[in-house]
Amino acid sequence: MDNGSQAGEIVLVELVVPGIGLMDRMEALEPPLIRRISGDAGAGWYEAVREDGSEPPVRRQVYDWSRLTVGGASRVVWLFLLPFLLINLVPWMQPRLPPLSRLSGWLYDFGARLLGLSLTVVLVGVFGQVAMDQIVWQCAAPASSPCAAANPLIEAARDVDTGTGLALAALVPLLVGAVLAFGARDAKKEYRPVLETVSGDDHRQALATGDTRRPLEVRGFWEYHWRAEGLTAQHWCAGLLTVAMLQVVPPLQYDMHRGDAVVGLVLFVLVLVLAALVVADGPWFRTAAWEKWWPLNHRRTALTVCFAMTACATLYCALPTRDWQAARDSSRMLPGMGEEANDVLIAQGVGVLLMVVACLVMFLGDITRGRKMSLYGLLGPVTAVLACFIGWLYTAAFSMWAQGWLTADGDPYATEVPRAVGVIAAGFPLVVVLGGLSVGVNALRKLWKHRQDAAGTRPAERGEDGRHLREINLAETPVRAGMGWYDQGLAVLASLVVSVILTLYLAHWLGDGSLSRNVRETTIGTIKQLTSLGTVALIALVAAAVLAVRAVALRPEMRRNTSIAWAFGVFWPRASHPFAPAAWTARAVPELTHRIKHLLDADTDNGTGAGTETRILVHAHSMGAAFAVAALWQIPAELRPRIALLTTGSPISRVFKRHYPGYVTVESLESLVDGGEGDEGPRLRAWTNVYRPTDPLAGPTGIRGVRELKWMDGVDPGDERSHARTPAQPVFWPLERHNGYRRDPRIAAVRRQILNDLVGPTRPSPPTVVPPAPRRPAPTTGPVTGSPDGAVSG
Repeated sequence: MDNGSQAGEIVLVELVVPGIGLMDRMEALEPPLIRRISGDAGAGWYEAVREDGSEPPVRRQVYDWSRLTVGGASRVVWLFLLPFLLINLVPWMQPRLPPLSRLSGWLYDFGARLLGLSLTVVLVGVFGQVAMDQIVWQCAAPASSPCAAANPLIEAARDVDTGTGLALAALVPLLVGAVLAFGARDAKKEYRPVLETVSGDDHRQALATGDTRRPLEVRGFWEYHWRAEGLTAQHWCAGLLTVAMLQVVPPLQYDMHRGDAVVGLVLFVLVLVLAALVVADGPWFRTAAWEKWWPLNHRRTALTVCFAMTACATLYCALPTRDWQAARDSSRMLPGMGEEANDVLIAQGVGVLLMVVACLVMFLGDITRGRKMSLYGLLGPVTAVLACFIGWLYTAAFSMWAQGWLTADGDPYATEVPRAVGVIAAGFPLVVVLGGLSVGVNALRKLWKHRQDAAGTRPAERGEDGRHLREINLAETPVRAGMGWYDQGLAVLASLVVSVILTLYLAHWLGDGSLSRNVRETTIGTIKQLTSLGTVALIALVAAAVLAVRAVALRPEMRRNTSIAWAFGVFWPRASHPFAPAAWTARAVPELTHRIKHLLDADTDNGTGAGTETRILVHAHSMGAAFAVAALWQIPAELRPRIALLTTGSPISRVFKRHYPGYVTVESLESLVDGGEGDEGPRLRAWTNVYRPTDPLAGPTGIRGVRELKWMDGVDPGDERSHARTPAQPVFWPLERHNGYRRDPRIAAVRRQILNDLVGPTRPSPPTVVPPAPRRPAPTTGPVTGSPDGAVSG
């Protein structure tokens, strides 16, 4: 293959990759036969679309992928597993990758995986706390039970020995973990039937020889997730060892005071050793040097050992006869429950701190690049704090609900809960109030500033024209500020969470008797009031979540809206938690890669050099542009000169390059069009990026070699200097923002130039200025859309 140097018939193929929006999908799949020539969405004039004879013939193929994110009604269950989805984004937010940041990269990755493990422990722990502590230990006490005697679970718990009851109750968190693991398995039928683009051996070779700072260019990246190797076994062991520890500590504490504790101490030490191995496990032990020697590389053996340890702990708790009532008299809460909750919270603090230190080191190593990152590279720790906080909110809500359900009058203080749960319950209303005040004040300040900026941006006009100009300026001003306002809001919220939790822990310490009686009583009373308020708020939060899930499950339009958040949140493969949803890109990227390679490899040659040669225009919008670029990185470099890329409303720069700077790197993007220092390989024929100043997701790529086209919004497409109403357009031009790129009259000239460039010589012509389209095209001009058959998009 000589990349287009041979003579022969050129076949043009346009691969249309629509965005996630319903309108864009429908208009791409079913091109309308009419177009609007005047008016707006409320009312307007339309005319028939005619074929454009001024561009070369092109075959048009559309990739319909929106169902990968919309899915069925059962997918809304993932709303309850939001912490796992968020924590899975954290490893991909690493500012830089080795070798320039090897030690700091390891610290960051270790912190992210530690937080993922902590969420598994929290999930298992809350069901253990309700089943083992509240029901069996506290409510089943024969004399001092604060719970309702008529509750069937409590009656059943009182009919068995406490040790046996604890062992049976330990099955509850195990079953919950098993159900979640089964539901989150990476074998979803809509994601996994795609033929691999490369073999496993080729991927490993590419991984060993490729540039570690440009991982998305490694062949087979989306099919072979090196970060996910051993992840499920690691979290299974974490859950099993959590249950084992909950069963070991109560009898061990009893035996240390009243009997022989040798067996309990041995089990306790073994659980701690296995837990340390599980925490230390990670990709750094998947190398050839550790392949045979690291225990968790032998996953079946490791899982067998963890199951055996949990079984031994169950026997140790259930078999011997102990005076459990005496143990209850010395500890109202299940021994070890409060300490384990505090340890998990401390571990999460350590994980976040490690990530912050790693991010600061990487930022100081390249300050110029760091200033272009979201929150100077600290978005990962901020997202991790929010993920852990939401996980604790779910934990506290479920624990408080169970507490009210078990007690006779719903008394929130009838049973004890771990201090960490009480702190979260008390802190939630504070975070809501303080966060709401911060958002309100900041919104008012920014609104005032935006109005001031909008008033001074363009010449003052009176009446309706002036109001329309201010509307345009008001839409442009926050976009000019970029995603900074969004990132700053997340940072403020995470800072509030950390500050409130630390303050309430300090208040608990004061309430334990460290100061005078008056201060102590005031502190205890305040915390109780906050906890009561937080309990009501948390239960209301759960009810709202249930109603939201019901609405999404029953209403298809709600599922489509949810799919937009799903598309961004589940873009990356699993990296820190196996309960995170499977990435839809595991199918979309390989499928698009196969289509491009199939078309380019299907050229015919009759032996005289007069066969056919295919050249491709990839026309991608919004999120489609993001995974189209990911697919082009998987295309062999020698095929790229026969491909041109047209992106509209692309979030690559504003979202992906800022939020995931270690993976969507400047060097990788430049390799597609400009090469860069030390990279002189074949590149794309052209990359044209179209955006609007009112589009909150799109913007210039900032990459050398990309033709950037800025389309003004709310103005005449034929004359961007004119926003006034005319007899032909008696109402103001509507603001499209992120929508309507494919049906904009200006897209036809852009697309025509790219197609003509593809037909031309192999070496691309220099970018030229695209002339504006006629203000009112005559019917003979043809369609004002992006394809010969009149396709338009939203």
